[in-house]
Amino acid sequence: MTAKQASTRITPMRMLLLGVLLSHLGTYMVIPLLPIYLSARKGMAITEIGLILAATPFAFQAGSLLGGWLADRIGRRTVIAAGAWINACALAGYALFGSFWPLIGMGLLSGFGVGLNAPSTKAAIAALAETEQHGDSGKTTAFSIRGIVANIGMAAAGLLTYFILGGASDFIFYTASGIYAASGLISRLWLPQGSGRAISAQSYAAIFQNKAFVIFSLVIICIWAVYTQFSLGLPLRAEAVLPDPGMVSLIWSMNSIIVIVLQRPISKWFIEKTHPMYVLSLGLLFLGGGLGSIYWAANFYMFMLSGAVFIIGEMLIMPTIDVAVSRLGAASMIGVFFGISNFLSGLGESAGKFAGGGLLSLGTQSFVPWLTYALCAVVISGILGLLRFWQPMEEALGMIQPAAGVPAGAVEAADRSRDRGKPGERERAK
Repeated sequence: MTAKQASTRITPMRMLLLGVLLSHLGTYMVIPLLPIYLSARKGMAITEIGLILAATPFAFQAGSLLGGWLADRIGRRTVIAAGAWINACALAGYALFGSFWPLIGMGLLSGFGVGLNAPSTKAAIAALAETEQHGDSGKTTAFSIRGIVANIGMAAAGLLTYFILGGASDFIFYTASGIYAASGLISRLWLPQGSGRAISAQSYAAIFQNKAFVIFSLVIICIWAVYTQFSLGLPLRAEAVLPDPGMVSLIWSMNSIIVIVLQRPISKWFIEKTHPMYVLSLGLLFLGGGLGSIYWAANFYMFMLSGAVFIIGEMLIMPTIDVAVSRLGAASMIGVFFGISNFLSGLGESAGKFAGGGLLSLGTQSFVPWLTYALCAVVISGILGLLRFWQPMEEALGMIQPAAGVPAGAVEAADRSRDRGKPGERERAK
């Protein structure tokens, strides 16, 4: 292969997707086993485990806000690489330290690193999809492919940890650390830096005048508070039920295989043809069904069934949230909007793990945690269904034309100085 052919194959989108694959490989070597590792190897109580896990999304919030802002100001390559290297240090720290407060510190450091990395990567994917694949359908395709690539990494992680690396051990954390370090190096060498630009204070202030984005942000918090219960509750329930709790990593691998096979057909035949609020509403019902069914899981196959129901909801929700954020936000500030979105997901995840840890302290054999998760999912699903009929949301998503004299989005008006009364402006902005 010639140098010219190699350079043609090494495209920014492919390098971004390779980074997504490596980051999910490193992350999901750790996440399914982390509660078990902290309990069995570090001697942490369930409440301590909940606090350590809650530290990561807490720091993720700060990292997301800073990462989104830096991505728009100085370019995305440096921010993506720095986030990967910071998380590499944190993962190694989990193996090095054995007491509560240093482990809290590693949770904070990991969350900050992932917070820098995630919004910058998503903003880069959205920007490239807009130019290379033309419009919202291209974004849906790009984020669906991102989901498939991420789950290839997740599937490989489960198989690697169970069959090769041998369950919850220090070596797994060192390996995951090395993978993140390699991901940062690849990003630094092959991603385009991108051009930062100064953004006016008026544009930042106008974000909070975007009613649709503000309300959607509150919903994102609730969605993530429910979503995070799976990674917290299922391993602890499996530890109490399964003879070999390490088998839980295979559930993540099976879920990943389901995503690899079904994500693209679901996106093409359902998500792209259905209103985003309906897609999210249905996704929440699947999340609730998967979480609630864990109560009845008495063997490995029942856990796999619960995971399969849950992952259908994830396939509906994840690309839809990312596409909705890219449509609600201003293109020139897409990094900031994804930063805010990731900040809010971290807030929801942190609150969810704190509340989930409290509920699970009642005992994984109790029906109370699982019933609570299911009911919360149903309530949030109903709220999303109602948002389908809220006019500001419809206008911001581009489902209907804004009325004459009404701005399509406050941020766009401030940042692009568009005429508020031009009904054709929205079409050109798309």
